[in-house]
Amino acid sequence: MQKGNAAYIKNMNKEMILQCVIDEQSTSRAMIAKKLNLSKPTVSALVNQLIEEDWIHEMGNGESSTTGGRKPVNLKFNPKKAYVIGIDIGGTKVASGITDLNGEICSYRVFSTQEHMKQDRLFEKIRDQIEEMKAELDIDDKLILGMGVGIPGVTNVETGIVHEAPALKWKRFPVRQKLSEIFPYPIFVDNDVNISVLGEHWKGVGKKKNNLIYIAIGTGIGSGIMINGELYRGSNYGAGEIGYMVTDREYANSYHPVYDGYGFLESVAGGTSIGDAMTSRLGKEITAKEAFELYRAKHPIAIEVIDAAIENLSLGIANYISLLDPEIVILGGGVSEAYSLIEQKMKHIIERFTPRNCDVVRTTFGREAGVIGAVALFLKEYDSIFNI
Repeated sequence: MQKGNAAYIKNMNKEMILQCVIDEQSTSRAMIAKKLNLSKPTVSALVNQLIEEDWIHEMGNGESSTTGGRKPVNLKFNPKKAYVIGIDIGGTKVASGITDLNGEICSYRVFSTQEHMKQDRLFEKIRDQIEEMKAELDIDDKLILGMGVGIPGVTNVETGIVHEAPALKWKRFPVRQKLSEIFPYPIFVDNDVNISVLGEHWKGVGKKKNNLIYIAIGTGIGSGIMINGELYRGSNYGAGEIGYMVTDREYANSYHPVYDGYGFLESVAGGTSIGDAMTSRLGKEITAKEAFELYRAKHPIAIEVIDAAIENLSLGIANYISLLDPEIVILGGGVSEAYSLIEQKMKHIIERFTPRNCDVVRTTFGREAGVIGAVALFLKEYDSIFNI
C-alpha cells in the first residue's frame, strides 16, 4: 500500500471513530471495533490519538460483559474542543451566538437590523458582538472552527451571494465576501429557512427524521426541504418558495403582491397581510399579533380575516404533503406562535386534501433557532472538523 493511501485510510478511520463516539454519546473501544468492523489494535491506537488531541475523554468504567472480565472504559466526545459561530440576519433583528460542537449555545447576542443598516454599520456591529462573546468565553480565533450565516432571501451557497432578500433590500449582495473581510474563518451562507430545517434535523423535533419540511410564517412565508437526509435547494437555490404558491384561483386573477418580491400565499396568509387586512377593515393600525388576540376574543372581523388566511395556508401545506410525502412538517416564525389557536382548523383542512396523515407541529426552538440552524449549516458544509 502506498504511503499516501495509508495516511488517507488512517484519517478516514479516525473520523469514523470520532463520529461513532459522537453518535453513541458514550461507548467503548470494543463497541467501536464491533460497530465499524475494525481491528481492536487499530481502534485502540486511533482512540489514543483522539484522546491526546483532546477530541475524546475517558469517563470511567462501563458495565462488564456477562462472562466477567475487565470493565470497558467509557469514551465521550469533547464538544468544547472547538466552537462555531452562528449568525441569523433577519429583516428586524440580527441574532448571533457561539456554540460548542454539540450545538449548545455558550454565548448569545441580538441587535436591531434596520437601525444599523441605516448607519451602514451592520457588519461592524456583528464583528463587535462576536468579539464581545469571544472575550466573555475567553477563547481566541484558534478555537473557532468557522461560521454559518442565515439570510432571509434566495442565496447561492457556493458563492455566498444573496440573489434577492427583500426584507434587507439586497440584490446580488456578496454577503460572504463582506464577512470574509472581517473574519478569518471558513464561512457558509444560506437561506434562513434552509438553515432552520438543518437545525430541526440536528437538534429539534425533526431529529432522526430524513424527510421533513420547515415552514416559517412571519412577514412572508418560506420553507426548507430535506429529502433523504439531504437539504434540497433546487437548480437555482430557490427551492421551498412556498410563499409563491397559488391557493385561490379566483382571487389570483386580481392578485397584487403586498410588497415587491413577495408571492401569492404570503400576500394572503403572511403576518403582514393579516395585519394589513385588519387595519383596512377596522380603520386603525393592527399588527398580526393583535389580530390573533382579537381572534382569540372571537372578534368577527378577526375571525373572517384569519380563517381566510388559515384556509390558504392549510391548502399550501396540503399540496406540499401530497407532493413530497414528508414524515413531519414543522411550523416556525412569528405567526406560528398562535398555532394552538388555529391547529385544529388547519389539521382538518390538511387532512381533507391529503392522501395520508402527516404530523404538523410547531417548532420547539425559541429565539436561538436561527443560531443553531446556522451552526448546523456550517457543520454540514465543512469538510472535516479535523481541519482545526
